[in-house]
Amino acid sequence: MNYYNKTLKDILRWNRMGAIACRIADRLSISPLQALKDFYRSETCEKFHDRATKLDLYSDYYIADSYLIEKGLYKA
Repeated sequence: MNYYNKTLKDILRWNRMGAIACRIADRLSISPLQALKDFYRSETCEKFHDRATKLDLYSDYYIADSYLIEKGLYKA
């Protein structure tokens, strides 16, 4: 993989993290910044960055809901 493709994928991943954080913020009625901080420290975010889990292939809504389930704030 060349440098350009790696950088582009990183930019897209960061963009998606913002969308996921906004979804979490809406669901929990907290600020997007707080949601991003909380999400970034989660196991779900760790899996999102691990390409072996393929979690990055799922929708932002699915990932946000997975985070909420992880924290016990949403029942599937």
